[in-house]
Amino acid sequence: MTTQGKEEEGRAKPAKIGHRKSRNGCFKCKSRRVKCDEAHPTCGNCSRLKLDCLWPTLPTVITRASRSRSNPPSNPQSHMSPSSGSITTISTLGHTPESGVRLPSWPRWPDDGNIFSPADDPSGIKLPETRARRLMEHRLMQNYYHSIRNPFPVSPATDWLHLWTTIIPDMALHHDNLLHAMLAASATNLLRSNPDDKELFAARQGYFISTLHAQRQEVAKMTVDNAEAVCFASLLISITSFAMLKERVLLPYQPPMEWMQVGRGAGTVIWQSVDTIMTQSKEGDHPNLMVVAGTYPYFGHDQSYFSPEMRRDFEGVLTQHLPSGDDWSDDETREAYEKTLSYVGSVQRGLNNGEPVYAVARRIQAFALVAPPKYIELLGAQRPRALVIMAHFWATVAQVRGVWWLGERDAVGEDSTAKREIRAIKSVLPPEWLTTIVWPLDVVKLRDRGPGMPP
Repeated sequence: MTTQGKEEEGRAKPAKIGHRKSRNGCFKCKSRRVKCDEAHPTCGNCSRLKLDCLWPTLPTVITRASRSRSNPPSNPQSHMSPSSGSITTISTLGHTPESGVRLPSWPRWPDDGNIFSPADDPSGIKLPETRARRLMEHRLMQNYYHSIRNPFPVSPATDWLHLWTTIIPDMALHHDNLLHAMLAASATNLLRSNPDDKELFAARQGYFISTLHAQRQEVAKMTVDNAEAVCFASLLISITSFAMLKERVLLPYQPPMEWMQVGRGAGTVIWQSVDTIMTQSKEGDHPNLMVVAGTYPYFGHDQSYFSPEMRRDFEGVLTQHLPSGDDWSDDETREAYEKTLSYVGSVQRGLNNGEPVYAVARRIQAFALVAPPKYIELLGAQRPRALVIMAHFWATVAQVRGVWWLGERDAVGEDSTAKREIRAIKSVLPPEWLTTIVWPLDVVKLRDRGPGMPP
């Protein structure tokens, strides 16, 4: 080694200069935790490293100013305001199997991907005190009691129904995160039969965003006193975000990353709230939370849903004979696919074994909560195998009836969420991978006899 080389080797390296991570960067930069220059269509980092550069979908929205020029509302006070500056509404679009209602951008969350981390702006959301708001809240609470008071139907346990119909509403009187989560869920339920109700849609957006802000504040100061409210709000947030998938635009197709991120964050907070109570108090002091933790299926107790046996009928999805771009020598990648596919297989196993609807619905609701982070990253990159596994998941959803938030075919004739998602995945899947989604296509009656499809 030359003298100059030795001097350079011994010289202390300069400290890295910290930077504020971009909030609107591509998925790859977020997963690598590096700053994105947000250059479209390919950012500088992805261009330099020759990586697939994928971006979050930013749906079209109209604000108060643009809406007032084209279609002034008859009652300006009837809209809920998710912020003091603008009122978010929906664009008027035709309903097709691929399009639906255009959603405003989902709330931004911190760069660590956890939507329940402390927000940059702690001021939260201001909802105006108006007669229109009070009437809307009365309408939403009525609907909660009449239609959605038990989001997991037909549970044989009386304490389960008592929890959702009495305990949670009472608790919501003292916790805005839980109160607004109930209202957002109710509004989402009503939108299924009233998709063009702009006031209802604006109310749902306002309460959903407000729920996330209030939840962040509760998580930041979580103790045994608010852990139950945090847990129950997380469950409602997860359910509402699933129901909102029926409204999203699927052309061009992007995987449901917002829902996966919300579900992952909700799952983290649920485990955190349970751990807070288990370590700082006695189980008997919090029977309400134990109702959730002790209801079948038992998540987190044994993780048998990740067993290789669960994916036995779907092993073809893990084939190495099709080009995928996956590094199968990477243990994290292989395990992410295997665990996620096993979990999907456990849902199907529950269906095959005749499990009650409430149990299967809980399995489906927990998918985004337990999916490995690496799988979520691969899904965001639209790897064929990740998309195929997602199609199999939707095929299990399509077999469940009587659970409103799963997005069955509704009163206005819209296809189910599962059928729309499988159709959209088929449209972007490489032709050589189409044979791997024959079963999902059959479940939702979408299989054709075109090239590449078996008879």
